[in-house]
Amino acid sequence: MKLPLEYNELSSLFDLVGSGSKNDVNRVIGKILKQYRVKSVLDLTCGTGSQVIWLTKHGFDVTGSDYSPKLLSRAKVKLKAEKIKAKLHHGDMRTQRLGQFDAVITIFNAVGHLTKKGFEKAMRNIHRNLKPGGIYVFDIFNLNSINEKDMSGFDTNKKANVDGMKAHIFQYSKLDKKKGLLISYDNYVIEKKGKKPRKFQVKFPLQIYSPQELNEMLSCTGFDVVARYGVDGSKFSEKRTKEMVTVARKAS
Repeated sequence: MKLPLEYNELSSLFDLVGSGSKNDVNRVIGKILKQYRVKSVLDLTCGTGSQVIWLTKHGFDVTGSDYSPKLLSRAKVKLKAEKIKAKLHHGDMRTQRLGQFDAVITIFNAVGHLTKKGFEKAMRNIHRNLKPGGIYVFDIFNLNSINEKDMSGFDTNKKANVDGMKAHIFQYSKLDKKKGLLISYDNYVIEKKGKKPRKFQVKFPLQIYSPQELNEMLSCTGFDVVARYGVDGSKFSEKRTKEMVTVARKAS
Protein backbone atom coordinates (compact mmCIF):
# COMPACT_ATOMS: atom_id res chain seq x y z
CA MET A 1 0.00 0.00 0.00
CA LYS A 2 1.17 3.50 -0.86
CA LEU A 3 0.20 5.54 2.20
CA PRO A 4 0.36 9.20 3.25
CA LEU A 5 3.36 10.14 5.40
CA GLU A 6 1.13 10.80 8.42
CA TYR A 7 0.53 7.05 8.63
CA ASN A 8 4.21 6.47 9.38
CA GLU A 9 7.03 9.05 9.39
CA LEU A 10 4.74 11.96 10.31
CA SER A 11 2.22 10.10 12.46
CA SER A 12 1.90 13.09 14.81
CA LEU A 13 -0.01 14.85 12.01
CA PHE A 14 -2.57 12.08 11.47
CA ASP A 15 -5.36 13.61 13.54
CA LEU A 16 -4.63 17.07 12.17
CA VAL A 17 -5.17 16.21 8.50
CA GLY A 18 -8.34 14.14 9.01
CA SER A 19 -11.15 15.65 6.95
CA GLY A 20 -14.35 16.91 8.56
CA SER A 21 -15.52 16.20 12.09
CA LYS A 22 -14.67 12.68 13.21
CA ASN A 23 -17.41 12.82 15.83
CA ASP A 24 -20.05 13.61 13.17
CA VAL A 25 -19.02 10.47 11.26
CA ASN A 26 -18.83 8.46 14.48
CA ARG A 27 -22.42 9.40 15.31
CA VAL A 28 -23.56 8.11 11.91
CA ILE A 29 -21.64 4.84 12.39
CA GLY A 30 -23.02 4.47 15.91
CA LYS A 31 -26.59 4.97 14.69
CA ILE A 32 -26.13 2.29 12.02
CA LEU A 33 -24.65 -0.18 14.51
CA LYS A 34 -27.53 0.36 16.93
CA GLN A 35 -30.04 -0.11 14.12
CA TYR A 36 -28.60 -3.57 13.46
CA ARG A 37 -28.35 -4.38 17.20
CA VAL A 38 -24.59 -4.66 17.14
CA LYS A 39 -22.73 -5.26 20.39
CA SER A 40 -19.21 -6.33 19.37
CA VAL A 41 -17.22 -4.33 16.80
CA LEU A 42 -13.89 -4.92 15.08
CA ASP A 43 -12.32 -1.75 13.70
CA LEU A 44 -9.76 -3.10 11.22
CA THR A 45 -8.36 0.35 10.36
CA CYS A 46 -8.47 2.04 13.75
CA GLY A 47 -5.66 4.55 13.19
CA THR A 48 -5.20 6.60 16.35
CA GLY A 49 -8.42 5.27 17.84
CA SER A 50 -11.18 7.75 16.95
CA GLN A 51 -13.87 5.11 16.37
CA VAL A 52 -12.58 2.82 19.14
CA ILE A 53 -12.84 5.58 21.74
CA TRP A 54 -16.19 7.01 20.61
CA LEU A 55 -17.93 3.66 20.16
CA THR A 56 -16.62 2.28 23.47
CA LYS A 57 -17.94 5.36 25.27
CA HIS A 58 -21.32 4.71 23.68
CA GLY A 59 -21.65 1.15 24.92
CA PHE A 60 -20.07 -1.00 22.20
CA ASP A 61 -17.46 -3.69 22.84
CA VAL A 62 -14.72 -2.58 20.43
CA THR A 63 -11.47 -4.20 19.30
CA GLY A 64 -9.06 -2.18 17.17
CA SER A 65 -6.44 -3.16 14.61
CA ASP A 66 -4.24 -1.18 12.24
CA TYR A 67 -1.48 -1.62 9.66
CA SER A 68 0.65 1.20 11.12
CA PRO A 69 2.55 0.53 14.38
CA LYS A 70 3.11 4.27 14.87
CA LEU A 71 -0.61 5.06 14.68
CA LEU A 72 -1.31 2.22 17.10
CA SER A 73 1.22 3.67 19.56
CA ARG A 74 -0.65 6.96 19.47
CA ALA A 75 -3.96 5.16 19.86
CA LYS A 76 -2.70 3.42 22.99
CA VAL A 77 -1.72 6.77 24.54
CA LYS A 78 -5.17 8.23 23.76
CA LEU A 79 -7.00 5.20 25.13
CA LYS A 80 -4.98 5.34 28.34
CA ALA A 81 -5.78 9.04 28.75
CA GLU A 82 -9.48 8.26 28.27
CA LYS A 83 -9.24 5.25 30.65
CA ILE A 84 -10.52 2.92 27.93
CA LYS A 85 -9.33 -0.70 27.99
CA ALA A 86 -10.18 -1.77 24.44
CA LYS A 87 -7.75 -4.24 22.88
CA LEU A 88 -5.53 -3.01 20.06
CA HIS A 89 -3.69 -5.24 17.57
CA HIS A 90 -1.18 -4.73 14.77
CA GLY A 91 -2.29 -6.30 11.50
CA ASP A 92 -3.36 -6.00 7.88
CA MET A 93 -7.09 -5.81 7.09
CA ARG A 94 -6.50 -8.32 4.29
CA THR A 95 -5.25 -11.04 6.64
CA GLN A 96 -5.97 -10.14 10.28
CA ARG A 97 -8.02 -12.78 12.15
CA LEU A 98 -9.28 -11.79 15.58
CA GLY A 99 -12.41 -13.87 16.06
CA GLN A 100 -16.02 -13.27 15.07
CA PHE A 101 -17.85 -10.01 15.70
CA ASP A 102 -21.31 -8.54 15.17
CA ALA A 103 -19.78 -5.87 12.95
CA VAL A 104 -16.54 -4.93 11.22
CA ILE A 105 -15.83 -1.32 10.26
CA THR A 106 -13.19 0.40 8.09
CA ILE A 107 -13.78 4.16 8.15
CA PHE A 108 -12.41 7.33 6.48
CA ASN A 109 -11.80 5.85 3.02
CA ALA A 110 -9.33 3.35 4.47
CA VAL A 111 -10.14 0.71 1.85
CA GLY A 112 -9.21 3.18 -0.90
CA HIS A 113 -5.55 2.55 -0.10
CA LEU A 114 -5.96 -1.01 -1.36
CA THR A 115 -5.96 -2.13 -4.98
CA LYS A 116 -9.21 -3.68 -6.20
CA LYS A 117 -7.75 -7.17 -5.77
CA GLY A 118 -6.51 -6.17 -2.33
CA PHE A 119 -9.97 -4.94 -1.36
CA GLU A 120 -11.56 -8.19 -2.52
CA LYS A 121 -9.05 -10.07 -0.37
CA ALA A 122 -9.93 -7.80 2.56
CA MET A 123 -13.65 -8.46 2.01
CA ARG A 124 -13.10 -12.21 2.22
CA ASN A 125 -11.09 -11.78 5.40
CA ILE A 126 -13.72 -9.46 6.89
CA HIS A 127 -16.31 -12.14 6.11
CA ARG A 128 -14.29 -14.59 8.26
CA ASN A 129 -14.20 -12.10 11.15
CA LEU A 130 -18.00 -11.76 11.23
CA LYS A 131 -20.61 -13.81 13.02
CA PRO A 132 -23.40 -15.27 10.87
CA GLY A 133 -25.58 -12.34 9.82
CA GLY A 134 -22.93 -9.83 10.93
CA ILE A 135 -22.49 -6.53 9.08
CA TYR A 136 -19.58 -4.77 7.42
CA VAL A 137 -19.72 -0.95 7.42
CA PHE A 138 -17.32 1.16 5.36
CA ASP A 139 -17.11 4.47 3.52
CA ILE A 140 -15.56 5.43 0.18
CA PHE A 141 -15.91 8.14 -2.47
CA ASN A 142 -18.65 7.63 -5.08
CA LEU A 143 -17.16 7.43 -8.58
CA ASN A 144 -20.55 8.13 -10.19
CA SER A 145 -20.93 11.43 -8.36
CA ILE A 146 -17.44 12.87 -7.97
CA ASN A 147 -15.85 14.92 -10.78
CA GLU A 148 -12.87 17.15 -11.46
CA LYS A 149 -14.80 20.25 -10.33
CA ASP A 150 -14.98 18.75 -6.83
CA MET A 151 -11.20 18.50 -6.47
CA SER A 152 -10.72 21.97 -5.02
CA GLY A 153 -12.93 20.90 -2.12
CA PHE A 154 -10.29 18.35 -1.12
CA ASP A 155 -7.48 20.92 -0.89
CA THR A 156 -5.84 21.24 2.52
CA ASN A 157 -3.72 24.15 3.68
CA LYS A 158 -3.08 23.91 7.42
CA LYS A 159 -0.54 25.19 9.89
CA ALA A 160 -0.21 23.87 13.41
CA ASN A 161 2.15 23.30 16.33
CA VAL A 162 2.33 19.58 17.05
CA ASP A 163 4.73 17.68 19.35
CA GLY A 164 7.14 20.61 19.64
CA MET A 165 7.28 21.30 15.90
CA LYS A 166 5.65 23.70 13.47
CA ALA A 167 3.94 21.95 10.59
CA HIS A 168 2.63 23.40 7.33
CA ILE A 169 0.62 20.95 5.25
CA PHE A 170 -0.62 21.58 1.73
CA GLN A 171 -2.51 18.90 -0.16
CA TYR A 172 -4.33 18.86 -3.47
CA SER A 173 -5.90 16.12 -5.56
CA LYS A 174 -6.56 15.13 -9.16
CA LEU A 175 -9.14 12.70 -10.51
CA ASP A 176 -8.53 9.89 -12.99
CA LYS A 177 -12.15 8.96 -13.69
CA LYS A 178 -11.23 6.22 -16.17
CA LYS A 179 -9.10 4.31 -13.65
CA GLY A 180 -11.28 5.25 -10.68
CA LEU A 181 -8.40 6.94 -8.87
CA LEU A 182 -8.26 10.01 -6.68
CA ILE A 183 -4.58 11.00 -6.74
CA SER A 184 -3.33 13.09 -3.84
CA TYR A 185 -0.24 15.28 -3.80
CA ASP A 186 0.91 16.05 -0.27
CA ASN A 187 3.52 18.62 0.70
CA TYR A 188 4.84 19.10 4.22
CA VAL A 189 7.20 21.63 5.78
CA ILE A 190 8.33 20.68 9.29
CA GLU A 191 10.25 23.11 11.52
CA LYS A 192 11.88 22.31 14.84
CA LYS A 193 13.57 24.94 16.97
CA GLY A 194 17.21 25.37 16.06
CA LYS A 195 17.01 23.07 13.04
CA LYS A 196 16.72 23.61 9.33
CA PRO A 197 13.15 23.14 7.98
CA ARG A 198 12.51 19.72 6.44
CA LYS A 199 10.37 19.35 3.35
CA PHE A 200 8.47 16.22 2.35
CA GLN A 201 6.51 15.43 -0.79
CA VAL A 202 4.47 12.31 -1.52
CA LYS A 203 1.99 11.25 -4.19
CA PHE A 204 -0.44 8.43 -3.56
CA PRO A 205 -3.58 7.04 -5.23
CA LEU A 206 -6.92 6.37 -3.56
CA GLN A 207 -9.11 3.81 -5.33
CA ILE A 208 -12.76 4.88 -5.59
CA TYR A 209 -15.80 2.92 -6.73
CA SER A 210 -19.25 3.15 -8.22
CA PRO A 211 -22.09 1.68 -6.14
CA GLN A 212 -22.63 -1.00 -8.79
CA GLU A 213 -19.00 -2.10 -8.67
CA LEU A 214 -19.10 -2.36 -4.88
CA ASN A 215 -22.31 -4.38 -5.05
CA GLU A 216 -20.70 -6.88 -7.43
CA MET A 217 -17.51 -7.18 -5.35
CA LEU A 218 -19.45 -7.66 -2.13
CA SER A 219 -21.74 -10.24 -3.70
CA CYS A 220 -18.75 -12.23 -4.99
CA THR A 221 -17.16 -12.26 -1.53
CA GLY A 222 -20.22 -13.44 0.41
CA PHE A 223 -22.12 -10.24 1.28
CA ASP A 224 -25.55 -8.78 0.62
CA VAL A 225 -25.77 -4.98 0.51
CA VAL A 226 -28.56 -3.94 2.88
CA ALA A 227 -28.20 -0.14 3.04
CA ARG A 228 -26.28 2.83 1.73
CA TYR A 229 -26.09 6.42 3.06
CA GLY A 230 -24.21 9.64 2.67
CA VAL A 231 -21.27 9.85 5.08
CA ASP A 232 -23.27 12.47 7.00
CA GLY A 233 -26.16 10.02 7.40
CA SER A 234 -28.22 11.57 4.60
CA LYS A 235 -30.30 9.63 2.09
CA PHE A 236 -28.05 8.14 -0.60
CA SER A 237 -28.20 9.55 -4.13
CA GLU A 238 -26.11 7.89 -6.82
CA LYS A 239 -25.63 11.18 -8.67
CA ARG A 240 -25.29 13.59 -5.73
CA THR A 241 -23.71 11.73 -2.79
CA LYS A 242 -19.93 12.28 -2.90
CA GLU A 243 -18.94 10.06 0.04
CA MET A 244 -21.02 6.96 0.67
CA VAL A 245 -21.36 4.58 3.57
CA THR A 246 -22.21 0.99 2.62
CA VAL A 247 -23.76 -1.54 5.01
CA ALA A 248 -23.30 -5.17 3.87
CA ARG A 249 -24.51 -8.27 5.69
CA LYS A 250 -22.64 -11.57 5.77
CA ALA A 251 -24.74 -13.85 3.58
CA SER A 252 -26.03 -17.08 5.10
